Amino acid sequence: MLLAMLAPPASASVTVLVGEPFGSFGAMMPNGHTSIYLDRICADGPTKLRMCHPGEPQGVVVARYFHIGDLDWIATPPLEFLYAADRASEIPASATDAQVEALRQAYRARYLQAAMPAEAENAKAWEEWRETAGMAYIRRFWGYELATTREQDERLVAALNAAPNRRRYSVIRANCANFAADIVNFYYPRTVRADHLSDLGILSPKQVARRVATYGKKHPEAELKVIEIAQTPGTLPRSKPVRGGAEGFLKTKRYLAPLLVVQPEVVIGLTAAYLDRGRWQIGRGAEVVGPEEFEPVPGVVSSR
Repeated sequence: MLLAMLAPPASASVTVLVGEPFGSFGAMMPNGHTSIYLDRICADGPTKLRMCHPGEPQGVVVARYFHIGDLDWIATPPLEFLYAADRASEIPASATDAQVEALRQAYRARYLQAAMPAEAENAKAWEEWRETAGMAYIRRFWGYELATTREQDERLVAALNAAPNRRRYSVIRANCANFAADIVNFYYPRTVRADHLSDLGILSPKQVARRVATYGKKHPEAELKVIEIAQTPGTLPRSKPVRGGAEGFLKTKRYLAPLLVVQPEVVIGLTAAYLDRGRWQIGRGAEVVGPEEFEPVPGVVSSR
């Protein structure tokens, strides 16, 4: 008891998680996906938040999706979001497509029933539910973490719970990166904004990470930390590097080749935009963390 009283209070954080693009859509749009990890806040079901109790799994991941029924965002415990598992011991050392699907179906049955009708599993309006769990089997993640206070966390919980959780997705103005930016700006006002030159007017996941990294380097008190969550080994295809707006066009052959023929002046403009602000490298100096980072810690709300 005395040791507990003398121990310094656990710190907490908001982390921008940028997942690498994967599959055929990721090849066409190599921007990846953005979510937010909060290590002192927990999911109160898939559509509400609350402050964590001691000994619970470490925090929650919240993200905006294109098609999750009529919902704007889903809250998922981090081990579920990354590995569709409650404990690190349940995560396969090498995952197959069948294993990942079985883990996700078990997750849906135990966790999503309150928000998702059973018959909606294969409905188009719910087609992205699988992207709320087991994502480390198909993507590598880069995380950019800044410190938060308990008061800030409590205010965010109140704000998200009070606002209507209704579908708002728009590629240009309300995508997953915009949602992540709104949360970062809630804690650190005016930190994240779009770069209209290098991102062609659309906020990208890479841009959110870059802005957070820049802020953290200028403000040591924010305790910037960069992490990497590796893609789980297995038979599933490996994810691809995250690209920004102009960078994606320049480094994707299916776009670059026709533009060189039809509108070479556009390629010149994209190259200038990329060279000006688009060359920032995501993940530099990252610390690799494993599933044990998100395990419950008895008597502790946040381990950091």
